Amino acid sequence: MPDRERPPRLQPPPRVSVGKTGEGSPASTANIDQAKPGHRLRLIIVLSILVAGLVGVFMVLPRWQAQRQNHAATVVSVPQSDQSISTPEREPGNPTLEPTAATPEPTLPPAPTATPRRARIVQLPEPTRAPSKPEREFAQAMSEGLEALELGNWQTARSALGRASALRPEAPEVADAVARLEAGQRREVLGNAIRRALEFEEAEAWRDAEKTYSEVLAVDPESAPALEGRQRTAIRVDLDQKLQYHIQYPDRMSSPQVLEDASAVLEEARGVTPSGPRLAAQINNLERLIEIASKPIPVVLESDNMTEVVVYRYGKLGSFSRREMKLRPGTYTAVGSRSGYRDVRVRFQVSPENSSKAVVIRCSEPL
Repeated sequence: MPDRERPPRLQPPPRVSVGKTGEGSPASTANIDQAKPGHRLRLIIVLSILVAGLVGVFMVLPRWQAQRQNHAATVVSVPQSDQSISTPEREPGNPTLEPTAATPEPTLPPAPTATPRRARIVQLPEPTRAPSKPEREFAQAMSEGLEALELGNWQTARSALGRASALRPEAPEVADAVARLEAGQRREVLGNAIRRALEFEEAEAWRDAEKTYSEVLAVDPESAPALEGRQRTAIRVDLDQKLQYHIQYPDRMSSPQVLEDASAVLEEARGVTPSGPRLAAQINNLERLIEIASKPIPVVLESDNMTEVVVYRYGKLGSFSRREMKLRPGTYTAVGSRSGYRDVRVRFQVSPENSSKAVVIRCSEPL
């Protein structure tokens, strides 16, 4: 068999033998002195590292942590809906814009947010200046005018407002005061007119009252007192006119139709309340006249037996020499006609005072 190759023989490194010398030999002292500089350098480096670590732990680290807390306290909180982080678009050929996973920062307790104070705006008063003479005169005139308006002294108010208008014609306060003046005067005039109309009603001067109410309505068509007053007085004016007509012309009541109308007016007057002195007197007078007109009075007519006689509102009597008849009081007309003679017309009054006087009707003048 061929001889196997022998493995190399391992031997320990040769030991350097040091000669046995004494402790204070020059060779030993030289070796120690050569080793001291490297040992000192290493010791200084180690001590420096330890000191730097202690400084970092006890000084730098607390300051760094305080700075992070202050930075977190000043961060503005963002609403939940707006906390989406937009990833910047990657530009072509720029690999540095690749999105990277964000390292979560340590959660810190929210710092109390201080409520911002609103700035208090202090408006300084504008520097005052003394009013000019026209301004003082205008203010004085307006003061006098408004005071006179409150007192209802229209003449003084109009004079003062006239001075104010001369100083400042376009001033709106002057126009407003003048409008108030005119409205006040109009109210006073209308009020006085209403009072006069009521006084006319008290005196039963119905025509004057109605006229006054109409004048008020010409100025203020919506015046309720004037509308009611005119309607009320118009009724009394009509009644007063009818009463006065029958009282003034009682002879017309000889006609049955007129007498009937007078009786109806009397009933209407009796139904009016309250009744003033004038109305009461009218009622009494008409009652008396109606009673007289309702009683026929004997009347004697005389003729020549040849004249045909007709009495208006009574009838045809024919020819006669004497005729006695009864007629109600009033004015009558008798007409006589005869062939070959001129007609005659006689107007006579029938009343209790002249009932005994005969009425002669005859045609005596030939044609």
